[in-house]
Amino acid sequence: MNESVTSNTASKILANMSGLIPELELLYKDIHAHPELSMHETRTATIAADRLRKAGYDVTTEVGKTGVVGLLRNGEGATVMLRADMDALPIAEATGLAYASAVKGTDDAGNVVLVGHMCGSYARKWCMGALQLA
Repeated sequence: MNESVTSNTASKILANMSGLIPELELLYKDIHAHPELSMHETRTATIAADRLRKAGYDVTTEVGKTGVVGLLRNGEGATVMLRADMDALPIAEATGLAYASAVKGTDDAGNVVLVGHMCGSYARKWCMGALQLA
């Protein structure tokens, strides 16, 4: 592939990146403040599905119960797949952040637990930004 064509294409795709950062930061903070336990991610799945639809993707929901799949058909060529988990852990957040989780959820055993996104895999939020660059 011609390197100058690739560089030019990447520049065009990334040109709006700085404009997306404020919106993605709000999304990040919102999802962080409203975590959901595994197989209970209905709010987060709705946000993901809505954003995918808005960006022009074909969307399938309730994959494996709460999963979301977005498919962007853009012709022949390479296929790119992004995967991001959406679940949080049954753990209290003690970060002191203004957007820290104070959410309680009920686990599969019926216990009420504090819930937080403490696993460090914030790719899920940024994947929603990447879909807008396609």
